[in-house]
Amino acid sequence: MNRRFFYALLLLCAAVFAAAVWGSVDCGARLDSHSLPPEVKHHLRGLIYFHFAIAQLAVIGAVILVYCHHKKWKRNYLIVSYNEQGMHLNPPGIRMPQSRVYRCHLNNLDTSLLPPPGTPILVYPMFMLSGTSSGSKLASKLQQAYGNTKPDFYFQPVLGASPWLAEACARELRPRLDEQSGILVVAHDSTLPEAPPEPALFCRRLRELLPGREIRLGYFTQAPSAQATLRQMKSHRIVLLPFLLTEGVHTQRDLPTPQDAASCGKTLTRLPALAQLLIEQTDETRP
Repeated sequence: MNRRFFYALLLLCAAVFAAAVWGSVDCGARLDSHSLPPEVKHHLRGLIYFHFAIAQLAVIGAVILVYCHHKKWKRNYLIVSYNEQGMHLNPPGIRMPQSRVYRCHLNNLDTSLLPPPGTPILVYPMFMLSGTSSGSKLASKLQQAYGNTKPDFYFQPVLGASPWLAEACARELRPRLDEQSGILVVAHDSTLPEAPPEPALFCRRLRELLPGREIRLGYFTQAPSAQATLRQMKSHRIVLLPFLLTEGVHTQRDLPTPQDAASCGKTLTRLPALAQLLIEQTDETRP
């Protein structure tokens, strides 16, 4: 039973209750007439009892619905970050009761406080790319952390697949761009046979939000490399977006620099890691 169906049934119970109460009141008002035959009065009294029973059934039905809905949707949330720096990130667009939110990172699952296994657990992998770490490795570590118990895990898409990231970056980029500006998205290398789809999906969404802009994708070392892509770009002013969770070693060592851009006649401005925008814009909108 999904939420829309639940609310429809709850509304039906409320309508039945209101109709039953109105029917009882109407029958009671008609009983005040002194000219009614005895058999009609007897019939009206029976209708009052009938409407009263229907109202009770509507209330009982609503209570049962609320109980079943609460039991089904009483679930816990586990936010698993790739590293300690990303533990305080929240999945965009998700409203969570903080009392049911548990946080950890990939390397401290064995020592972290985890959700109880008796309720469904929605696992939010705060990773930029899908792959071994956010897939089989995460699932294996969760099973080890819970031991012999087997909770109901519901794995959500990685953070890098969220449409919110492209929307957040588009808002950040619009005031920074002019007619000669291009955007270079730099993603982490992958050892998988096929490149994870999240960086290319992000670039496609960004092109839809910023039509007419040159938006290119490069990687640290694998093809197409960020250095090679930088040289091939037609724009003279380059805004670099690191498709990374947080600032770290890669942002200091593996990204193109302004000197690299100057060597091919371009200027380069680097924005913070993509997920950092999530923290900054959340802080700005928080009351």
